[in-house]
Amino acid sequence: MRWIAFFLLLLNLGLFTWYMATPPSESGTGIAGEDRAGQGRRLVMISEASPGALPAAEAASASISSVTAQEQHCTLIGPFPQIYRGQDIVQRLKALQIQGDLREIEMQGQMRYWVFLPPLHSRREAFNKLRELQAQGIDSYVIPKGTLADGISFGIFSERARAELLTEELTSKGIGAKFREEPQIYLERWIVLMPGAAERLAAEFWQQLGEEYPELGRRHNLCSEVTG
Repeated sequence: MRWIAFFLLLLNLGLFTWYMATPPSESGTGIAGEDRAGQGRRLVMISEASPGALPAAEAASASISSVTAQEQHCTLIGPFPQIYRGQDIVQRLKALQIQGDLREIEMQGQMRYWVFLPPLHSRREAFNKLRELQAQGIDSYVIPKGTLADGISFGIFSERARAELLTEELTSKGIGAKFREEPQIYLERWIVLMPGAAERLAAEFWQQLGEEYPELGRRHNLCSEVTG
């Protein structure tokens, strides 16, 4: 039995030596070939790639994202003192497959100058101060709301020089008056067109609109200011 075991041991050693000396068969070259073909290429993240290396669709998407990140401008048509005129033009635009929204928009008018005493600690203290000022013959009133609520107003002026003069007079009497610029705000009706919509309208449309409504104007505003 010993020689049989010895013979099997020699046979296994011989098979092992032959297997190690034989190159891999052709059936295993498919996957290995693909691995070798992949060598030398580095996986590039999109954030690392230059714009020229991006595929066309991805480059277009990146371009759109950068544009939307910037402030866009809307086209405004107006103003419309009569609401029905604005509604009429909105319907015309709709027939041309252009979306127009008639909105009331805050407009900034002439600068005004407000002379005031800064807010006091409470409404009661404000009215006590008001009585004291009126006893001195100083025209004033308590500011009911806003950033200066519970302060005292001495008037709003269209001329800066008048506001400065009153502030100096009150200061000379020991009253800590101040003045600040206050833009006059009022509402107007305008039709708002989103970016690109105005460019889709033919020149004939604008010409006809100008002939029918010569008082109307066209302007551009930041969309964030007129569509909120």
